[in-house]
Amino acid sequence: MHVNLPKIGKSGHDVPLLVIPNKAAGETFDMFQPGAKLLIGGRLYPSRKDYKMYVVPNMPIQLAGDVNINRVNLSGGVGFIADKTRDDLFVFTLMCSAPSQQFLGHTWQDSLSFRMESWGEDAARLEKMCSVGRQLSVEGVLRYNTWNGEDGATRGAYQVRIRSSLYAAFGKNKKKDEQDELRTVVSENRFEAPKTVVAEPYQSSVHTPLPMQQEGFKSVSGDEIPF
Repeated sequence: MHVNLPKIGKSGHDVPLLVIPNKAAGETFDMFQPGAKLLIGGRLYPSRKDYKMYVVPNMPIQLAGDVNINRVNLSGGVGFIADKTRDDLFVFTLMCSAPSQQFLGHTWQDSLSFRMESWGEDAARLEKMCSVGRQLSVEGVLRYNTWNGEDGATRGAYQVRIRSSLYAAFGKNKKKDEQDELRTVVSENRFEAPKTVVAEPYQSSVHTPLPMQQEGFKSVSGDEIPF
């Protein structure tokens, strides 16, 4: 089932989601008509194969009336810190674990990568707090932005905007300067440092079309995110 999560704020677009039917969701989706407002609680699974965002319900889907809720809770380790593009923005990826989902080809050994963004004072605070491998628990809202690539095609990507002050670090505190330390290797009285390898986040761009089962929704696929 394809649903659109209403956007938060003036920028961005409604967030396209695909809901995977299961026992927790209820007996059938047939009772919901197009245009119905639904309350869906579940786990988010960003797919590495088609770059869509899936929801696996963990509670019955209900009619929501006029209530709009966009709430994402994540816990995991920092996997990548993006270069600064503006002083009031901090962007990184959070790597999370989740139960296996055969339908999506996801196993317990796989990690889910979420692109995170924070602004203002929270950005400055998180920049000091975060280092690769640092464990964080955050609450945010799911957003979806689109832009036109150099070829004129519409492209898009998901991100979680962290809500103000709703985050906390846990686990061992690994200082930033420790990330820059390199092991020393002795070779014929010379000291050589191995090269540092940084993994790029796969959600920084969308490389394949994002077809949706809703009329009027444009497919998206990938260049670098321009923000």
